[in-house]
Amino acid sequence: MSREIPADSPSLVVSYDIDDALTPGIMLEVDAELAEELGAFEETALSEAAAAEANQDFAELTRGG
Repeated sequence: MSREIPADSPSLVVSYDIDDALTPGIMLEVDAELAEELGAFEETALSEAAAAEANQDFAELTRGG
C-alpha cells in the first residue's frame, strides 16, 4: 500500500513499519532477522565460471555456431 507524503515533510523519513516499504521518500529500517527473511542477504550473482560459460554460449550464437 503506497501512501502520499505531505509536501511540507522532510525529504527522508525513517520508518520501522514494513507497510511503509513501498512508500517513496521513506527509508525502512529492519533488524537483521527480518532483512534476511526478506532476502536482503541472498546471494544471486553468477559465479565467475557460470558467467564465462554464458558468455561463451552468447559468442557461439552471434557467430552462428
